Amino acid sequence: MSRIGTYTLYSLLMILASSALNACGDGVEPEAAKESELLFQDDFSVGNVGRWLNEGDELGSTEVNTEQLVIDVAAPNTLQFSTLKEPVFADFDLEVSGVLVDGAEDSTYGILLRMQGPTEFYRFEIMGDGHYMIERRNNDGSWTRFVDDWQISEAIQVGVNANNRLRVVADGPFMSFYVNGELLQEIEDTAYVSGNIGLDAGTYGHPKTRVVFDDLRVSPP
Repeated sequence: MSRIGTYTLYSLLMILASSALNACGDGVEPEAAKESELLFQDDFSVGNVGRWLNEGDELGSTEVNTEQLVIDVAAPNTLQFSTLKEPVFADFDLEVSGVLVDGAEDSTYGILLRMQGPTEFYRFEIMGDGHYMIERRNNDGSWTRFVDDWQISEAIQVGVNANNRLRVVADGPFMSFYVNGELLQEIEDTAYVSGNIGLDAGTYGHPKTRVVFDDLRVSPP
């Protein structure tokens, strides 16, 4: 090999090595970099729990127990939820795992977002039988639905003890809703642009249900 050929090969190796170093940056692993971008996370472990507003009465209760957020409903046609008091989010990408551990398959659970208070919010809800709903609770007590009726999706794992990963991406007026990595619905609405987040569970005709939530993560959209 000529001198020029040797120099060219050496230069190429140096360029590749430099590129590899640049790709590594300051040594932060991709997963670690992703973690650093989180706006909020909660695994509900002892001593490391967010400021969730938990309460209970004869109709239902919410509490952090066994490193999960547990919601019990003890009456038919009842919605019980727990609100994260802070921080307040405008645009975000939220994921959380939910499991129906007791109750009928028409029990519901999901995410409340951009909450203005206990009666004004968006609601992303799934049923234990594989249906989902996206709607807005208005300040006059009415509901605005963004789908005609409860929709069925094969992406939802059905039955008691089925784990479902729920995700909402809110970016300005645009909101996208996912279950287990599959996009279910996209909407555009300007009624609420920021607010608290919450987790909820509900019943219809049956009087009892229990849902647990875990591994909540909020990152930029």
